[in-house]
Amino acid sequence: MGKKRMLLLIVILAAFSFCGCTLKKAGTEKVRDLEYTVLAESEIPETLAEEIEENKTDDLKMTYREDDYLYIVRGFGMQETGGYSIQMRELYLADNAIYFKAELIGPESGEEVEKAVSYPYLVIKTERLEENVIFE
Repeated sequence: MGKKRMLLLIVILAAFSFCGCTLKKAGTEKVRDLEYTVLAESEIPETLAEEIEENKTDDLKMTYREDDYLYIVRGFGMQETGGYSIQMRELYLADNAIYFKAELIGPESGEEVEKAVSYPYLVIKTERLEENVIFE
């Protein structure tokens, strides 16, 4: 990076720190948490279940709307073993979107696991809103 660009970057960063400004995206702050239900496989709408089955080998992030509900799917693709679980971290409404975060957990080191390929995924159901879903 040239000296002029480096100096410009330092000046910009200094200006942000002196004025108390931040580089956050507008509208990403939480307005409210959203209530949701984690669905069992038997509760997933048939059309959505077929779509998940077709794409389960890939890293999967998708939404599906039906009636008054929004379904959010987060799949973690093919895993070499079983023993995984998925933990919901956040689901909240912001000014510009719905933010969704889930994390794949396990198996722990030394844990006995089934040596069969698995395709862990999570489907949640929440109220239908018109905002876009952003996966983090």
